[in-house]
Amino acid sequence: MLIAVAGMSHRSAPIEVRERVAFSPCAARSFLRRLKEDGAVAEAVLVSTCNRTELYAVVEDEGARVRLFDAVAAEKGVERDLLERHSYWLTDDEAVRHLYRVASSLDSMVVGEAQILGQVREAYRAATEESCAGPILNRLFHTSLRIGKRVRSETGIGDSSLSVPRVAVKLAEEVFGTLRGRRALVIGAGEMSELVVKHLRSGGIEELRVANRTAGRAAALADRVGGVAVSFEALAEELPEADVVVSSTGAGEWVVGSEVVAGALGRREEPLFFIDIAVPRDVDPVVQTLERAYVYDVDDLQAVVDRNSGDRSVAAGMGEAMIGPAVLEFMSWLSTLHVVPLIKELRDGAERIRRHEVARALKGLDFSSEEAETVERMSRVLVNKLLHGPIQEIKSLAESGYPLEGAEVRRRLLALEGLEIGLHRSEDRSGTS
Repeated sequence: MLIAVAGMSHRSAPIEVRERVAFSPCAARSFLRRLKEDGAVAEAVLVSTCNRTELYAVVEDEGARVRLFDAVAAEKGVERDLLERHSYWLTDDEAVRHLYRVASSLDSMVVGEAQILGQVREAYRAATEESCAGPILNRLFHTSLRIGKRVRSETGIGDSSLSVPRVAVKLAEEVFGTLRGRRALVIGAGEMSELVVKHLRSGGIEELRVANRTAGRAAALADRVGGVAVSFEALAEELPEADVVVSSTGAGEWVVGSEVVAGALGRREEPLFFIDIAVPRDVDPVVQTLERAYVYDVDDLQAVVDRNSGDRSVAAGMGEAMIGPAVLEFMSWLSTLHVVPLIKELRDGAERIRRHEVARALKGLDFSSEEAETVERMSRVLVNKLLHGPIQEIKSLAESGYPLEGAEVRRRLLALEGLEIGLHRSEDRSGTS
């Protein structure tokens, strides 16, 4: 059994490749279901954001690598060689460390950005609702969310951090010098769009228009931020009036075509600036070739990040130091999973003996129900205390790689008589006395 991650991120692939393997929430759910139903994975969670698509899975062995990459390539219609060239495959402690770094924003384009923790949580929730996450990924993602919160709260890595929306607005400010008096059109009414809107407002944008395929969502966002909702079908009329166009719809197709932009440019003298933070991209790359049209996508934001992120190396180092012990703790827990059935047998056997002996002791005694319950409770406490040492020793043996699967070993461990001596004398392991 392996914990593995097959992934692609801004570190391994340009946006024109990443957008080809991006999953919408609905597509991610159906893909996970098929993987589980086909037996390709025992458990799986798919994280797909503007900067990464990562499949976390519990698989049988390294042979799953080929099957999972084949499945992604077939699902997204991507050439297998292209996928392999821009992807990574990590297993066990490396996979665990990677997720912890992702949840802590240490692997983000903008180190310290706040959105990734919520995106990891949402991906895990979706997998849980589809019954694709099991005991191993449940614990892995729970611990990753806990580590992510701890890194943010204890290192200060998120202080004054530049989120992707903030970086996008920063770029607009650099282009215009100031946003005061400028007009903005935001296409898309999701969480990312709302964050952009808030930063545009704080940057001085006075006139703000919001377009979305679902008119109700555009109206709701416009109402919250003091903007005006406009028809999605009226983009051709709205573009000539805008200075900055920020698009983040996740539509999976060109929302803003080159012909409509050319028409808008013909009706204005000033340049038109597009900040496309959607993956897949919303703005047709051909727009970049038009005179007075400038298009920036999420990869272009990296230069702004580099100039404005400041020195977060100390906070990042503190975060890495927190992650190391957490990885060791998780891997130690993972190494003991195979002895869970053995521990259950031990507990079940002790419980049978406890019930039998208590019933025999109480037989014929004129105890009240309260007194009988006191005896029951005392017997359970005694059994738990007696088993605590042997169970901890079994886990310790499992962590150290000691073989616990042999029939003779199991027979000795499950025999209550002489159990403590057999488990707690270190010389028994070495064969000396």
